[in-house]
Amino acid sequence: MTAVERALLAVVVFAAAASTLMSCADTSARILGRHYSNIWRHQKRQTTGGSGWRDLDYGNLTDAIRDIIVAMAVDCSTLAVHSDAAADFLSNTIKSLHGRGVTTTHHALLTVDHVQLLLDDIRDAVKTGKRKSYVVFSTSELMESILSTIRKNSLMSRDVVYVFLWLRSTVSRTFKSDISEAMRVCVITSPRPGFYQIYYSQATANVRHGSELKMVNWWSAVDGLVRFPLLPPPERVYTNFEGRRFVVPVLHKPPWMFVEYLNDSFRVDGGRDDKLINLLADKLNFRFTYVDPPDRTQGSGLDRGSSMQGVLGLIGQREADWFVGDLSITYERNLVVDFSFLTLVDNEAFLTHAPGRLNEAFSLIRPFHWSVWPLLLITVVFAGPILYILIDSTDGHPQGKSLLYWKCVWWSVTVFLQQAAIIPSDNNKIRFVAGLLMLTATYVIGDMYSASLTSILARPPKEPPINTLDELSKAMRDSGLQLLVEVQSASQAMLENGTGVYEELSMLVSHQQEYLIGSTEKGMQLVRDNKNYAVIGGRETFYYDIKRFGAQHFHLSEKLNTRYSAIAFQRACPYRDNFNDVLMRLFEGGILSKITEEEYQKLNDKLMGSEKYDATSVVVEPVLEGSEPRQDDDDKQLTIAMSMKTLQGAFYVLAIGSMLAGLLLLIEIRSYGKLKNDEHIKNERLIAPFVYKRKLPRKFQSGLYNIVE
Repeated sequence: MTAVERALLAVVVFAAAASTLMSCADTSARILGRHYSNIWRHQKRQTTGGSGWRDLDYGNLTDAIRDIIVAMAVDCSTLAVHSDAAADFLSNTIKSLHGRGVTTTHHALLTVDHVQLLLDDIRDAVKTGKRKSYVVFSTSELMESILSTIRKNSLMSRDVVYVFLWLRSTVSRTFKSDISEAMRVCVITSPRPGFYQIYYSQATANVRHGSELKMVNWWSAVDGLVRFPLLPPPERVYTNFEGRRFVVPVLHKPPWMFVEYLNDSFRVDGGRDDKLINLLADKLNFRFTYVDPPDRTQGSGLDRGSSMQGVLGLIGQREADWFVGDLSITYERNLVVDFSFLTLVDNEAFLTHAPGRLNEAFSLIRPFHWSVWPLLLITVVFAGPILYILIDSTDGHPQGKSLLYWKCVWWSVTVFLQQAAIIPSDNNKIRFVAGLLMLTATYVIGDMYSASLTSILARPPKEPPINTLDELSKAMRDSGLQLLVEVQSASQAMLENGTGVYEELSMLVSHQQEYLIGSTEKGMQLVRDNKNYAVIGGRETFYYDIKRFGAQHFHLSEKLNTRYSAIAFQRACPYRDNFNDVLMRLFEGGILSKITEEEYQKLNDKLMGSEKYDATSVVVEPVLEGSEPRQDDDDKQLTIAMSMKTLQGAFYVLAIGSMLAGLLLLIEIRSYGKLKNDEHIKNERLIAPFVYKRKLPRKFQSGLYNIVE
């Protein structure tokens, strides 16, 4: 083989090898491309029509998208376009929108990662509340997948509009079934070139199955948009619900809602919120069905998982439409549901057992504070010696210093006991000092003591009540008081997430065996029966229940903080503003206050009709929105007749004085007898030497014995 033949053979072999390698690389690229784009490449003909992506009227489509986005009046728009679309379509659309002053971003749907970037962008827009629109132009399968992901992740907002371009094909049933009423979905179709129909998911109020797409506008190459505004505002759409039925959870919590639970069912017996729901139903023309939530709690938003318990969990999962009740607005709850205009202005407070009466045996020492008694005793003790020093230094005493000292002491004690006494001196200076002391003892100390004692005996004092969180914390540490809170309530969230004194209370309740209760009523019953319990919750709810269970059993603390209650709706609920408009009218017209007063009046009538009704009890007064509940005034209570129990302190003092006097008498008698015996022994010792050592004549002995005897 010549050199030329060998060279030709090498070239052929090299060419064959290169061709084989290029074929393998092309095969690998095609396989990898199908792996990343099999989602959106399978149905491109179904989406764009039988002629594919190339036969679309991109010029009119660009103008239609520009006019539609501008009419939406959004702050920013994002284009998500399939990779098979015309190369200049995306750039022309962005330039056209920029010319109208619309900030535009874009995502090229090339791989799965690009789709994930689009979803992350949507999640950020929903979280930050941006007014934004998303235009998705891709295969039907990919658009169905994107819409399904949006619904599963609850990426819904009243400020975000999703625009899907279906153009020449019919919208699939799968796509329609994934549309939720809370999602602002706009679908654009093109039944013929140069004409685009605009369908909207929030165009009807009476939604029967999920959500319905209804044509609300259209665009033509000749006339542009036909109607303005582009989409119907929800304030106009949801003015009349046309008899739509809502699912509303209900909880028993007087006076807001009275629910009677039976074996397998329940019955609503009225309440302030029941009247409010009926007023809203009459105004907005809807119907409602009460449902019993599984755990019969509100839900506080403390769960760190993907779901929440209670009524808010049902609303967050869109199994219930909305909830009306004593539902306070908190940050955690606001992450799960949307709240309406306020329906109640309340205050946080805690309830303790009514303070008991102090022991009346110590009434005689209560007129003065404990810090006064030591000074008073010192004054009484040293008044006599000081007077003695003054008299002794002035003119002395002819009867001796010892007798003068005891006269001064006895005079000071007599004066402080407000008894008549003679000043033990004729000196004018001494009389002036003694007169000042008598005025002080009589008109200052004595009269103040008598007046305070009379007031105490007329109205026996009670134990100091617990009014502040610091006092509550001290009572829990020192006295073993146990704090109770309703499970899944706003009070529990505040207790477990608070700082300062709330954090200290949270640490104290964590050492209790149990502090969560099913309802406020159960906690009030425990407080009524046992003074070692306290319950925290809404002040107005407590004020109403206090009248039901008896005001004499409870003490209501001061206001801790103000909290607002409102209706809880699903996230991105489109008809929330319609409810807000009605609620504001009811609030401004005083209707909310009126229906609240009616519940208090019903309670008054019920108490008056009861056999246990006490005519001397205080009439229940309503606590209106924004007002402060008032404690019962003690002056309105009847004066209690004085009894021997009230005066038992005086008898205790008399008994103690009698025992001390008897003890002193015994000591004095014993001391006197011992002193007399000692004198007798001393006299015998003095006379004994003369009797026994020196013999006297017999005639004198009998006389001496008689003297000794």
